[in-house]
Amino acid sequence: MPNSVTSRGDEQEHRPGAVLFVYTWDLALAILALFGALASFAGGVATGSGRTATLPLGVQVIAAVSAACFAATLIIIASLLTRKQAWVRLTQIGTLASAIALAAISVVVGAIVGNGVDVPGLIVTLIFLLMDALAIVIMTERRVVSYYDQRASTPFYVWATLALWIGGQLMIIVVSAIAH
Repeated sequence: MPNSVTSRGDEQEHRPGAVLFVYTWDLALAILALFGALASFAGGVATGSGRTATLPLGVQVIAAVSAACFAATLIIIASLLTRKQAWVRLTQIGTLASAIALAAISVVVGAIVGNGVDVPGLIVTLIFLLMDALAIVIMTERRVVSYYDQRASTPFYVWATLALWIGGQLMIIVVSAIAH
């Protein structure tokens, strides 16, 4: 009869330790995203020359829901990182890659429409993008890939939170460009 303590210890020995960084990064990003959800109700979006354009309440609500969906997605993924299902690793990579892409699109669109590029803000964004990229690299490491070996489909609620987050962020990028 197998000892459950021994088999649990054996499973934890095989779990890659680098995933702990990804778990911590997910939770830190989720906390910041929750602050972003609250900040959405500030009433405006920064435009060029230090001006702020007022946003309608509906846009503020969509921005808040989008940020909350990002936080929810990160919390869901972080809580499931200990499971060996392949969709968890792939969703982690896809979420962070989407965050990188959305940040890059936001900076490029802001520069194109003349909102300007805030150097301190750009440096902070680049630091976050590098941390996201590091988490992606960790999740593609050979031992991590072999740990997530069980097949299962991604739950619908994860797809829904991802879609709401990405859609809301794209809407905010467009509104920011139009408000200029």
